[in-house]
Amino acid sequence: MHVIIVGGGKVGRMLATRLEDRGENVVIIEHDRSVIEDSLEGFSVFLDDGTDADVLRNAGADHAKIVVAVTGDDDTNLLVSQLATTRFGVKQVITRMNDPENEAVFEDIGALAISETSSVTRAIENMIERPALLNWMTEFSRTGDIQEFEVTAEEIVGQTIGDIGNVLPDGCLIALVGRDGDNHVPKNDFMLEYGDHVTVIGKEGAVREALSTCRDSNTALENNLSDIKADRYRGSQSNS
Repeated sequence: MHVIIVGGGKVGRMLATRLEDRGENVVIIEHDRSVIEDSLEGFSVFLDDGTDADVLRNAGADHAKIVVAVTGDDDTNLLVSQLATTRFGVKQVITRMNDPENEAVFEDIGALAISETSSVTRAIENMIERPALLNWMTEFSRTGDIQEFEVTAEEIVGQTIGDIGNVLPDGCLIALVGRDGDNHVPKNDFMLEYGDHVTVIGKEGAVREALSTCRDSNTALENNLSDIKADRYRGSQSNS
């Protein structure tokens, strides 16, 4: 997945680190040379203006799945978001919003705006109202992972959650399935269709292994599912 991050400050750097740890292809656009020299060593960085369409194109906007604008200036983030959606047709554009009153403007161009004010407020509310859940999520962020993949492998289409769950590594499970904009916790007999979005949660290594298994049309997955079907058939024959 190719991700472009405009803004190499603390937020951009932390986001890039987390995405690269998950194996994503990340490019940062930052106009301040001192920021690059001080804190962006080791990243793929363009020293340039992220509000320039040619710069975005050179950074790979034509084939980017996600563009994220996280500068400290809403006007800059708005222009980046507008270029990403209208000029390059990027499907997912996410932006940092410093002034909550600008939310409607970002929504009008199809960008998902994250307000610092709202995020901090929700975090404090969670500390007060849901401390146990917050503590679990904090610990989980250190050792666990949550990932989503789209069902495209022929070996998965038409299989049930129970079938897929049986071939996933220990330490992870399927938490959600999204279809036609609706997300829900699936039952074991729920049958997957092409294009469904499956969310896997669990230990970091197990989740990565699960994604590798389910994203690829590989022989191991096909053999495992075949074994499950064979066992089920033998069981039905013996019962009859």
